[in-house]
Amino acid sequence: MPVTRRKLGRTGSSVPEIGFGCGPTAGLMVSGTLTERCQAVARALALGIDYFDTAPVYGDTASEAHLGETLRALGATPTIATKVALEADDFGDIGGGVVRSVEASTERIGQQITLIQLHNRVGVRRASKAAYGSGALLTVDDVLGKGGVIEAFNALRHRGLVRFFGCSAYGGDPAAVARLIDSGAFDTITVNYSLLNRTAWEPDETVARNYDGGGKRAAAAGMGIIGLRILEGGALADRAAAAVRFALSNKDLSTVLIGFSDIAQIEAAAGYNGR
Repeated sequence: MPVTRRKLGRTGSSVPEIGFGCGPTAGLMVSGTLTERCQAVARALALGIDYFDTAPVYGDTASEAHLGETLRALGATPTIATKVALEADDFGDIGGGVVRSVEASTERIGQQITLIQLHNRVGVRRASKAAYGSGALLTVDDVLGKGGVIEAFNALRHRGLVRFFGCSAYGGDPAAVARLIDSGAFDTITVNYSLLNRTAWEPDETVARNYDGGGKRAAAAGMGIIGLRILEGGALADRAAAAVRFALSNKDLSTVLIGFSDIAQIEAAAGYNGR
């Protein structure tokens, strides 16, 4: 039986509760052979897992290129989410940096990007690197202001390269993230939510990474919410079933991302969803 689907916020689209993470930790999409990738993706699609999350920084573009190659081999056109991670060199032309990144991603993947996400974190002032996460630290004005990220995203949508826009609440300044949520410019947001860190819904100043209720705020705004670090980088791997089911018990989440190494992991994850 296919995994259960949920609404992707106010987009009018739905996604499976289990999303296929294409990052480097599990390694399949970065370093697997074409045969291995095709077998795994075909099985995922058969189970209803048709949401794939990738990024240019995953394997230095290998994840996007391999995903595109795999989908072409299978003749599949699932939901694709990828990202933009601007660097300090892009500060002088943020809009141009966004457009160049997305054009390159589209060429590697070979189909329309359903969801383009800002991988950069936001803070009070710019920095060449965020405390953790990908790319430079941007300001809210870099994102929402003239010549900024959202202006470029809208231009890309007008060209038919992307459909929806997402941002990240994994890192950065919670007050700055709240401003992105309240702007209404983004359709989705990625949040760190796990058995070890529930602060995206239950703020707790004693937790090192306190997300100050950002997930709850985004849900109230009607955004689609994508859960990441469900297994906390492997720290909860020996409790995977409990960790995934905990995340899925939060009905505000649209999907939870899991990185897969093989078909057995895909089939196990499909069994965790809330049928």
